[in-house]
Amino acid sequence: PPLSLPSHPHTHMLRATPRRFARGLAFGRRPHVRPPPPPPPPSFVTQSGVPELSLFSVVGANMVVHAFWQDRRWQPFMHRHFVLSLESVRRRRWHTMITSAFSQLSPSHLLTNMVMLSFFGLSLPRRLGVPAFATLYLAGSVVSSSAWLAEQQTLRDRTSALRERAEIQAAGCVGASGAVAACVTGACILDPGRRVYLFFLVPIPAIGFAGLYVLSDFWGLLAAAHDPGGSAVAHSGHLGGALAGAAFVGLMRVAGRVR
Repeated sequence: PPLSLPSHPHTHMLRATPRRFARGLAFGRRPHVRPPPPPPPPSFVTQSGVPELSLFSVVGANMVVHAFWQDRRWQPFMHRHFVLSLESVRRRRWHTMITSAFSQLSPSHLLTNMVMLSFFGLSLPRRLGVPAFATLYLAGSVVSSSAWLAEQQTLRDRTSALRERAEIQAAGCVGASGAVAACVTGACILDPGRRVYLFFLVPIPAIGFAGLYVLSDFWGLLAAAHDPGGSAVAHSGHLGGALAGAAFVGLMRVAGRVR
């Protein structure tokens, strides 16, 4: 009977007749068998350390933008392209809805946001994937900016004084807090039982921290409604970012894209 090799997924034999194959065995020669193909190289996204590198890239981008803010020669450009306001949107500078989420004017503001992002967001690129993590940060930026703009537009419509309307129109907003809120909320939903130390002392589950985080901003938003000029914190932006993070991670869970 004709000789044949057992089938194997990594064995590839030239198309030879059974007689030629048997002749090769008779003369002591090994039949010509192609070696198995080499395994594909690992994807850049799945290599060790790369997901964390994406988080540190976001932190680095915030630090670079902060450095530009410290140079007076760049400040006119930064005010035009890295500050969100009703006026900037009216002039169709839509990119400020994202670039403002990389702007921190003071070192303390930068440090607070980046520590929060690094603590809660370190696992996000690996759990969600690098593209989804970048989408989460940008979605948090856009939704938080939209929420703040809606608040400002409401305040502007409620007043009839031209001077106050002009001040509200020109008022600017900067900071990564909305995007960070999206990452914090998303991380807490992904790992709700993770232990978090409130004020570095009181251990609480991560989902409880997320609830307190949202409640504090909701309370601040109510207080700001009674005293519009009493706080410089964009509580509406924080709430918008938190909502974006919860919705995004919830959709990723439903789609089965969470690792």
